[in-house]
Amino acid sequence: MMEDDFEDWEQLYELEERKDYPGLVALCEQDAKRCPSDLHAWERLGQAYLLNGQYQKALEVMGRLHRSHPDIDAFQHIILDALFALGKTERDFPWRAKPEIFRIGEAADLCFEHLRPKRKPRLVTDLYSWLHIRAYLMFNKDELMEQLKEDPRFIAEGEAPWRCGVSVRRKSTGKS
Repeated sequence: MMEDDFEDWEQLYELEERKDYPGLVALCEQDAKRCPSDLHAWERLGQAYLLNGQYQKALEVMGRLHRSHPDIDAFQHIILDALFALGKTERDFPWRAKPEIFRIGEAADLCFEHLRPKRKPRLVTDLYSWLHIRAYLMFNKDELMEQLKEDPRFIAEGEAPWRCGVSVRRKSTGKS
């Protein structure tokens, strides 16, 4: 990113805060052209295109980068965001390295396997982060919390993802 001035991140932040997405795109395009080998600059440009509703442009630019850097998760995730915003699916893109995608039901199964050996409840936000490190998630923290609350395998107590503790329901042995 704008290697000459570390404080230039403030300009990006300010444009995003004001929701000046056309200005953000223009700044990110300049940055990517000025530093074409800076993959973070290209990632920021892809994100700016998404924020500005330029999904096809995000898909084209990230698609080119994906061909040369197929294992960069950030590029894959921008491509997925653009595809879904365009009403397409992950099958509508010629992946060089196919991204891992978790849907809500699969995530509940993974949470169950992760929590089963543990006794102490884990927060939904922690579970969400644990899942997010592994794959692109097709749900948000609130949806994960609701899914885990509805699933009889779990005990989930709390009204917000950052306060909702989740543990696995243990089977009673029937002994007194």
